[in-house]
This record gives sequence, C-alpha cells and structure tokens, in this order.
Amino acid sequence: RYDSQGFKKTLQMLRALTKEEKPQIFIPKLSKICAKVGVIITLVPAPKGCPVSGAARWLTSDKALITLSDRYKTNDQFWFSFFHEAGHLILHEKRIFFIDTEGQLKSEEENEADTYASNILISPDEAKKLSGLGADESEIRKFAEKIGIAPGIIVGRMQREKLLVWKSNLNRLKTKVEFSQIRAS
Repeated sequence: RYDSQGFKKTLQMLRALTKEEKPQIFIPKLSKICAKVGVIITLVPAPKGCPVSGAARWLTSDKALITLSDRYKTNDQFWFSFFHEAGHLILHEKRIFFIDTEGQLKSEEENEADTYASNILISPDEAKKLSGLGADESEIRKFAEKIGIAPGIIVGRMQREKLLVWKSNLNRLKTKVEFSQIRAS
C-alpha cells in the first residue's frame, strides 16, 4: 500500500543511491525500496528516437507506478527523471497520468515536478554554490561527496543552468545507464 510519508522519507534516502555507478546494483535496490512504500518501478528500454524519459500514474488509490526509460543513458538524467516522476506522485492529483516527453510544452505540473527533482537532488542552498565550482573536476567531486550525491548529477545540473557547456570534458563524471546492462549482468 502507498505510504505517503514513507515515500517522502525514502526519497531522501535514495539520494545516496545515486552514488552507485552500476545499474545492475542500484536499480534492483531502487525497485525494492519503492515497492515497500507502494510505488512500483518499471523500466522500458527507449526505442531509437523515442522522446519519453518517464511516466507516473496511480494504478489504484493505494498503488503508484513510475516508469523510466534509458533514453538519455546517463545517471544524471536517470535520477532526475526518477525524482521528477516521484514529484508528480507527491504533488499532484491521483487522476492525472503524467508522461514526460522532450519538446512538450511545460505545464505548471511539469515545472513543479522539475523543481521538486532539482531541489531534492541539490537543495536550493547548495545550488547557490554551483557557480563557484567552475569547470574544476576536483571541486565538483568534493562538492558531490559533501552533499551525498554522484558527481555526474552536479555536472548535469550545471549544464542545465548553463554553468558548464553540454560538450564538457566533465561529462566523463556521468555514468552510463543502459537497461541492457541489467539483463546482461
């Protein structure tokens, strides 16, 4: 059964799981932890050209579903999508089915879920410090360790906020997330 308070606490705990680089380790843990609070996690490999990164919906009044694709194939995108979909479950009405597609117009609910994901991964107070990191790999790694998340997530956030260029050599701090890695392991 869905446990709202339990899910919120779980999300704080799951931030630390972002530091695990191997999908074959973190995805089963993510699924198991979420299932305990009534949220089912499903994974769908992204077909070439598919613009969908995730979806959230209620299956029943006490059972929720988050579906994630491996569309972008990096940990920063995977975790942002997960926390974004979790935000929909926490913030929005149960009757709405959310599908997150690249290129769609941003609704108020989508913006709220984006903000929720951004803030849970990097608090607003910590986000103020991002501009001071520059393109220094050592500083980014230290900052990520200090706040308890993967350095690739810091790089992705800095890129979204135009503090780093997208084709940065710091992309190497992002780890690959392909669902085929899970089945192959």
